Amino acid sequence: MRAALLAALLAAAVAPAGAAAAPPIPIPGPLDGPLPRFEGSPAKAHPLDERLPVTNPWLARNGRSGSGLAAGNGGFSPYPGPLGNGTDRTSSVQLGTCASLALGSGGQLIGVCNGPLGPSLRLVDPVGMGTLAALNLAIRPNADRTDMSGGTHFIVRPDGNLLLPENDRSVHTIFVGAKSLQDLGRINLGPLLKAGEQPFAVGAGFDGMDWAVGNQGTVVTMSRTGGPAHALKLGERTAEDIATDPTGTYVVTRSALYRLRAGRSGAPKVVWRKALGSAPPDPHAGRIHPGPGTPPVIVDRRYVAVADALNPPTIRVFDLRSGRLHCSRPVFTKHGGSIEAQLVSAGRSVLATNAYGYDGLPTTELGGTTAGGIERIDIGPKSCRQAWASDQISPSAQPVLSRATGLLYTLVKPAGFPDAWNLAAIDWRSGRLRFDSLSGEGLGFNSEGGAVVLGPDGSAYAGSFAGVTRFADQP
Repeated sequence: MRAALLAALLAAAVAPAGAAAAPPIPIPGPLDGPLPRFEGSPAKAHPLDERLPVTNPWLARNGRSGSGLAAGNGGFSPYPGPLGNGTDRTSSVQLGTCASLALGSGGQLIGVCNGPLGPSLRLVDPVGMGTLAALNLAIRPNADRTDMSGGTHFIVRPDGNLLLPENDRSVHTIFVGAKSLQDLGRINLGPLLKAGEQPFAVGAGFDGMDWAVGNQGTVVTMSRTGGPAHALKLGERTAEDIATDPTGTYVVTRSALYRLRAGRSGAPKVVWRKALGSAPPDPHAGRIHPGPGTPPVIVDRRYVAVADALNPPTIRVFDLRSGRLHCSRPVFTKHGGSIEAQLVSAGRSVLATNAYGYDGLPTTELGGTTAGGIERIDIGPKSCRQAWASDQISPSAQPVLSRATGLLYTLVKPAGFPDAWNLAAIDWRSGRLRFDSLSGEGLGFNSEGGAVVLGPDGSAYAGSFAGVTRFADQP
């Protein structure tokens, strides 16, 4: 690790967080100097007509409700993003990769960041990027890089509080104040989970229950009125976020896609199960675990889509109610394609980014990068077809689509040295790159699975290995 980055991380570890925002420590970009700050030309906003997922009364409104932005995930935000009008950046070291970001009810940026000292919850000034508050979360019990449980996913309630799984085998309620974070209590899932199992993700069901899933495949329902929790052991390891819809709760394991509902007692029950294929292990696939690499995404309130782990990967689209396979479509190239980032959905379209070749942080150092490619698939009455393909290289970022501008935003890493990481704005309709804006150079700006989210003021925020970067147009 470069000395400047190490020093910044250590400074962030001891930086105070409290009533006044701690001044941001910029992420070091040692070789920013030779790199262009902006390429392309300013874009015009062309809003999309596609409707957002069904509003979930138990979540904050779409765009603010957690790691998937809406109940059905899909990375579809109602907010605008930068249009390339003098776009500038401000970065902030947050002591770890901020894989999940959301906007609080007061406009603050909320992030779960995993670093060398363990996961922490961060509350950040959305403009100045100073740290307002920090709350350390339970330490992961092992050093397994493929284990993303207990401090990756969370949901935001209508009152702005969080529901967040932790490595103490509990689900915590976190109060988010203007400049404070407070643990209000927990639901202990230990008696319901398998030995050594950790809660991985949570969701707010439309059936009166909150849902949690453990990394060994235990699904738990938790009554919002204080009744007993119930568990169902699927017997298949789980490592993805979950999606909820009025039709049920959708869970992806390493082997299958499930639709579940709570029975009269509140216990989870399987409505249908659809097996998903996997190819032989490939060390260069870019996925952090075997099996499918994406959460389920609700499409047009009619379908649920997921990417399998074949090579090349296939987008599979199922009818929500019956589980019937509506259509499927391979994406990317054989022996050169895999999917790890969330699928993005708007209308009857699904978009995937290619993770193949991302073997970890060194992959994109010293001029290196990955296979790249972004594809949008359209779902027709009887089949799926490719709408467009882009050669942009987004190794691991979780992209977001703006309904207000019609642009997809993600972090890209072109080949060549110095190692530039850029925020790319891609036209959703055509796949054309409108512009990219420099995030920074080198290791600290590596997306490393970090989220990209949008704010109501038109800002974009990108999580990276060392923290978060804000992109905003000049007034």
